[in-house]
Amino acid sequence: MKPSFAVLSIAFFVLIFSIVTNAECTKRRNFKASGSSAKSAASASEGEPVNNRLENNKKNENVGKQAAVSSEKEAVSSSTSSRSNSSSSSPAPSSSSSSTSEELITAAQLDEVNPDAAKDSYCSSGDDQCSTNADAVGPLNDAIAKYKMTRRGEIVGVIANMLFESGAWSENINSGNTEGGQGTRCMMMWNYVSEYAESLHPEDYASLMGSDAGNADGASASVREKVMDLVLNPEDSFASGFWYLVEKASAYHGDENKLRDGNLDDFKDYVENGIVTEWSQDREDWWTKANQYLMV
Repeated sequence: MKPSFAVLSIAFFVLIFSIVTNAECTKRRNFKASGSSAKSAASASEGEPVNNRLENNKKNENVGKQAAVSSEKEAVSSSTSSRSNSSSSSPAPSSSSSSTSEELITAAQLDEVNPDAAKDSYCSSGDDQCSTNADAVGPLNDAIAKYKMTRRGEIVGVIANMLFESGAWSENINSGNTEGGQGTRCMMMWNYVSEYAESLHPEDYASLMGSDAGNADGASASVREKVMDLVLNPEDSFASGFWYLVEKASAYHGDENKLRDGNLDDFKDYVENGIVTEWSQDREDWWTKANQYLMV
C-alpha cells in the first residue's frame, strides 16, 4: 500500500524543520565559541601591555634613582676634587709684603742687590727711618703700578738711585740739611717735597703751610719738617722716585731713547741731567747690582 500524498508532505516538512533546527543550533554554538575566544584574546592582549607598563615603570623608576645617586656622587666627587685642587694650587699669602699689585720686584731680588737689608737685625730698635728689603718690596711694587711703569730701564734706574740716596734704605731724611725739608727715599729737595706732599695730601698740606701755602720757599724749617712728614710713610716715600721721573723729569719717561734697558750711559745721563746732581762710582755700583738682579 503506497503512502498517501499527505503523509509524504508531512514527512518532508519534518525533515526540513529538523535540518533547519540543527543548522541554527550549530550556528549558535559556533557564535558562542567565537565570542569566548575573542574575549579571551582581548583579555590577553589588554593584560600584557598593562603588566609590561607596570614593569617598565618600575624599571624606569629604578634607573632614575640610580642615575640620581650616580649624579650626586659625581657632583660630590667633583666638588671635593675642585676644593683639593684649589687648596693645593693657591699660594700662601706672603708675610713680607702687603702689596696688592703684581710683584715685578721680589724680596729675594732686593736681597741680592742690598744683602745687608735682607737681615731682620739690619734696622736698630726704634729707628723709624730704616727699612729692610721685606719692608720695601710691597711699596715699590705698588708704586710701579701706580705710576704705570712698564720699562725695565726706568724701574732699575729709579730703584738704584733711591738705594744710593737713602743709604741702602737706612735713611728717610737728610738730617744734614739745615734748611730742613729734604727727604724721602730719593732725598728730594724741599721744593719737590712740598709739591709732592701737596699733590698727595692737599688738605693737610694747606693746613700745615697756612699763609705760606703759595710760597713754599718762605716756610720755616719746622713747617717744612711737618709737611715732609706727610710723605715719609713707606707707600709715599718709596714711590717718590717714580713720581719724580714721571712729573719732574718726564723727558726720560716713556722715551725709547732714554733709560734703555741695561744701558749705564742712559742712567748716568738721567742722574746728571734729569735729577741734576753729580755722578759717582757709588751710583754706578748700585745701578750695576740693580741691573743684574732686578726683574730677571
